[in-house]
Amino acid sequence: MPLINADALTLNAREAETVSEVIFERVFNESNLAEYHEIETGIDVKTQIAFAERLGLLGKETQGCTPNEAGGFALTEKFWTPVMEDFRLKHCQADMPALLKLFRKSQRVNPDFFDMVGTQELGVIISAVETSLLENIHRKIWFNDKAAATVANNGVFKNGTDLGYFNSFDGLFKQIFAEVPTTEPNYVAIAKNAGSSYAAQALDPDTALSIFEKMVTKADERLVSADDAFILATRSLADNYRATLRNSNLGSGFLEVVEEGRPKLYFDGIEVKVRYDWDRYIKEYQNNGTKYHLPHRAVLTTKSNIPVGTLSEEDLTKLDVFYDKTLRTNIMDAAYTLDAKHLERYMTVAAY
Repeated sequence: MPLINADALTLNAREAETVSEVIFERVFNESNLAEYHEIETGIDVKTQIAFAERLGLLGKETQGCTPNEAGGFALTEKFWTPVMEDFRLKHCQADMPALLKLFRKSQRVNPDFFDMVGTQELGVIISAVETSLLENIHRKIWFNDKAAATVANNGVFKNGTDLGYFNSFDGLFKQIFAEVPTTEPNYVAIAKNAGSSYAAQALDPDTALSIFEKMVTKADERLVSADDAFILATRSLADNYRATLRNSNLGSGFLEVVEEGRPKLYFDGIEVKVRYDWDRYIKEYQNNGTKYHLPHRAVLTTKSNIPVGTLSEEDLTKLDVFYDKTLRTNIMDAAYTLDAKHLERYMTVAAY
């Protein structure tokens, strides 16, 4: 399959003359992974993560010569279980229409006509592919599910979804739903998620304010006191909260400000990071044609509690690009190891 299909372009009008003039469709999230997650590198095989519980009460009044004994630490464990994923994109210059001006015109056929590596034209395409790779990494980290199934098979993924893009490892939502179920004290219910239609799932005014308030109230003291605590929320919740802010005077800890050209939301001094990409993935892939699967979601946690594991962080953002003389083809390869972990449940409050 060619990398670029130019069949829909008109070649007799005045055309775009460089690839840099092509308007690439925007991705839904090109944020650096480190904005949301700590990155653990060197993870290429199953690797233990050990936890030591907090010590209990210490120190009693001394009685005689025998010191009072205290309890010790109990150790538990989880494991990084990274998977290796890859993909390849190929471009042969001979596949392009001869009249198309987007690619440079070489002065000689062999090898200049075929070898595009190092050219501005291919560089623009490489940049677009690398951005799309990062977007896909964000999607996998949250929405992957080893047991992914379509609606027709009693799952939540839209019928026709290629589940191979979702089932390589368990993402953070799968882990959080399992470790913070509806019976846990650090769970906050979002009633509208149970609506039987798109319209029935629409949020009532001030719903997000109430949800965020419950999340902070239910949070462990160690979580709310953490300097890097944040709330990750779907756009649906963020927009609902913004509407409340416009109509209410909640004080300095509840506001939206613009820093470096980007709006930032705060609830009681805790930053609310809007995950626009979550809404996109839910609408596109977790949609049964009548309603969405849990369209409103929020997670109060820290970066260190939802780390991403990989052999090399560079693998997640860079391509291996080379020209194959035998095939006369420009090749872009990507291969990486990837896993995500929800570490400590007391450092999370989940609303869904």
